Amino acid sequence: MVDRITMNKGVTLGYGNLDDLELVGRSFGYDIYVDADSRTYNVIWVYDRNVTKRVRRSVTFDDGMMETRYRIAAKVELTKERGGWHVDMLSVDSRYKGNNLAIKIYKFLMNKMDITLKAGTSQSAGGRYVWNKLSKTPGVVVYAKKSPYSKVFDFPKAGNRELVGKVFDLYDSDAEIFAVAG
Repeated sequence: MVDRITMNKGVTLGYGNLDDLELVGRSFGYDIYVDADSRTYNVIWVYDRNVTKRVRRSVTFDDGMMETRYRIAAKVELTKERGGWHVDMLSVDSRYKGNNLAIKIYKFLMNKMDITLKAGTSQSAGGRYVWNKLSKTPGVVVYAKKSPYSKVFDFPKAGNRELVGKVFDLYDSDAEIFAVAG
């Protein structure tokens, strides 16, 4: 089920260090990391390695040493569900909006990590727009199921701001939307 929601437009993700993160690839000018210790719940971090900040290490070390932190451009929270990886939340730092970063991240996840993405159960207007653009992207196939266990499939077409189903309504129903590399 995909419900329409509203969210704040401005997001600041700040800076982070690369401790406890595992590099999974470099693409579109950014480094993509995943939490090294996570198994069923994944957080994908997208770092801009060109923007750094030097800060003192935490008080627990008390050695006065400096460490480098990198700007977080985006963060994706995924949960493994039947049939794919559910996108719980995708946040793009406001400084990086307008660069189609969300679509680039989704394509990277589908191609390099070989996963099927499942649209979140709640989508903001921006999230619906991203999935709409994703359906127009070469090399990506977007499809929908009428309900979680239904055998009725639809290949929605891109609308003005959101996907439009040919067979059934995609939003505010029991429909599930998926994207795969194709």
